Amino acid sequence: MKYLLTIATFASLFILQISNISAQVLNPTGDLSYSEPDDIWAQTMEGSHFNEFWNYHFYLNDDVTLYVTFSVANFGSLKSAVSGVQVSVHNLGDKIYQLSREYNLDYLVQDRERFMFRNRMEREIYFEGKLPESHRIRINTSKDGIEYDIDLQLKNIAKGLKWGDGNYRIDRENVGIVTHIPYAEAEGFISVDGHYKDVHGSAYMDHTYQNQTTTRLVNSGYRYVEHRDRHNWDIFYFMLPSDRNERSTIGLRLQNINGNIQMKGIENITNMEKNDLFGDSVAELLEIKFGSGERVEIRRTNDIERFSVLSELNRFARSVARRFLGGEVIHFRGEATLNEGENSESNGYYNYFIVD
Repeated sequence: MKYLLTIATFASLFILQISNISAQVLNPTGDLSYSEPDDIWAQTMEGSHFNEFWNYHFYLNDDVTLYVTFSVANFGSLKSAVSGVQVSVHNLGDKIYQLSREYNLDYLVQDRERFMFRNRMEREIYFEGKLPESHRIRINTSKDGIEYDIDLQLKNIAKGLKWGDGNYRIDRENVGIVTHIPYAEAEGFISVDGHYKDVHGSAYMDHTYQNQTTTRLVNSGYRYVEHRDRHNWDIFYFMLPSDRNERSTIGLRLQNINGNIQMKGIENITNMEKNDLFGDSVAELLEIKFGSGERVEIRRTNDIERFSVLSELNRFARSVARRFLGGEVIHFRGEATLNEGENSESNGYYNYFIVD
């Protein structure tokens, strides 16, 4: 079993089966505040179970998009604790490139002097730099005969943000969310499978963590990111614990309007219209309600990627993993529009996941 299941199999914090009991859902209290540089370190790393993810999104020239997720996880008696990385590259060459790697957690390096998180010292897979002063993402590895060489530097990094202490509640479980990089300028290069490109654009990164095992957590999760420039950006990140009529969520909207940063808590999905996407039923239209009572709509417009690491396993291993997990997490990425009323429509990127 331990050879069949990788950290990529557990590619999200939110992969365990939801229960038949409606979840108690609570957003944080308090004001929006800046995150501290030390908030970037692993917040769990203790006990028999934990899950933690650093989720980077890059929106680059010529419609190249890059997603990089660093992770740590412990699954108790199932297998040894591990750290990992996942990479997905769109519009570089004629295919979507997907990579997953994992290493025993004993190899993980967290260098507090350099602000470096490195999966293994002998591997060129890391992020480093004290936020918001500087930051770099480096990936140089290969899989299945395909070479990945990625080096991106960030500058003009917006200060990280969190709501209150950054802790949300689903039943008795804390879920931490910190937006370390709501917006930054990115430049460098991406080379995959012989396709090399100098790139520039914008970057986003959030950090999610959970330090207890749960047998019920979420049904689905939703991100929407729109970067116009360093003084104008819009970010949604919210999760639905149970797809019941009330559709109560945890999450928030962070918005920068001409340098003025605002935050709104997201309380409910008041309407969800689904359609078939790569063989799965996925929200095409989401109407969401803020704590203030205002409502907006997010609609998928261009679907690019479906990704489940379980699909990398053979049929038997996938079946075993699904039974153990109570399902699998499937990620979808592409473009979307945000509608806030008449004559108020804007375009961004979506990154959804569902538990199937």
